[in-house]
Amino acid sequence: FNDFERLAFVPAWTIAKQMSEALFLIGNRYLFHPPQESRQTNVFDLIFTRGQRWEFLPSYYHHLAPGKVISVTKKLRFVGNTSWVCVEEMRDPSTNELMATGTFQRVNIDAATRRPKPLPDWLKERFCHLMSSKSRPATVQPFNFQKSSNSFQYSVTVAPSDTDSNHHTNQANYVLYCMDSASLGARSNAYSLIRGDLSNYKLKMFEVLYQKESQEGDRLDVESWDDQDSPDTVRVQVRKGSDHITQMTMQFYLPSAKL
Repeated sequence: FNDFERLAFVPAWTIAKQMSEALFLIGNRYLFHPPQESRQTNVFDLIFTRGQRWEFLPSYYHHLAPGKVISVTKKLRFVGNTSWVCVEEMRDPSTNELMATGTFQRVNIDAATRRPKPLPDWLKERFCHLMSSKSRPATVQPFNFQKSSNSFQYSVTVAPSDTDSNHHTNQANYVLYCMDSASLGARSNAYSLIRGDLSNYKLKMFEVLYQKESQEGDRLDVESWDDQDSPDTVRVQVRKGSDHITQMTMQFYLPSAKL
């Protein structure tokens, strides 16, 4: 019950946090378990999420409720030189109806340089059948800045509780910052269609691109605006000074849409 907001929807940042944690545990236990001769060394120094995308079908809002059982499957779809891509599906187990899909791209990071590091040879050999570009799902890419005349400015300071074991802001908290900015922007009528209480608009899709790190105590400037070509879409850029930290795009079902 604590995972649901007041209108009985699971917030986007909760999905981002819980599914990422589950993906990490499953990967470490099953997918990336090293061979016997390599078990004395860590498989990864650090793992960073580069991007994630979630799409929510109308069935997500019809079937998901407190106490409701759902099934989640996670599949490794692509392995590259420094990163890999997993796809997740949420289904209603009673009908097998698809409710939501998620795509995560994660990167092996060198702890000293904080730069991408090649995956171990044994891992690439194990999943060589997934290294073809044909098997790679689409991943989140940077968007171009085409701001409308109205945008909403919001600032937040990274709290100690917003950070994780990598000593930087947890990926799910960026989703929370962006959603807060969109909520305040809608309440301030900064967008052409998405106005008022944002919780009245069901989320259709969101995608996040993580560009650089931030740490405890950093002041982040969060700017949001509606897409000129698709006013049901809000884009958000998080900055730390002149550095671009995170981009998020969220698309909503409009109230006139029949779910």
